[in-house]
Amino acid sequence: MKKLLAVLGLQAFTFHNNFWGSGEAHVKLDNKQLQLIEDALENKATENPANEDAKTLEDLQAQVSGFEANEAAVQEALTAALGLNGIEAAEGQTVAEAITALGAKCKEYGSSKNTHSFIHTNGVEKEPDGLIEGYFDPNAPHNQLD
Repeated sequence: MKKLLAVLGLQAFTFHNNFWGSGEAHVKLDNKQLQLIEDALENKATENPANEDAKTLEDLQAQVSGFEANEAAVQEALTAALGLNGIEAAEGQTVAEAITALGAKCKEYGSSKNTHSFIHTNGVEKEPDGLIEGYFDPNAPHNQLD
């Protein structure tokens, strides 16, 4: 009944019955209420014609297709990234689980001390030995030709 009241734009139905209480109860609508219903139906017909509903449905279907294509592309990129890092993608693995595995591998690489290419520093710059005001000292013994 609440949905019908909302469609008709009424607060409540007033049911009427005959004097003796026998028979089926019924609702009476006056002209003002009928005109409100008619106006609402006309406004709805002009605001949202059937072809607009079809266009909206086509837009939503195109949007869903775009989401599916994007999901496939993300899955392919994630599988490739896992393969590059030596992680096998498990069947039925969710995207979140795959990203977690990739993150763990990145953490392993980042915390590895088995490297020779990084110079450890404390963040304070100091001039290397043998420099005079930013230039090499030509008088330093290791710069002398014998």
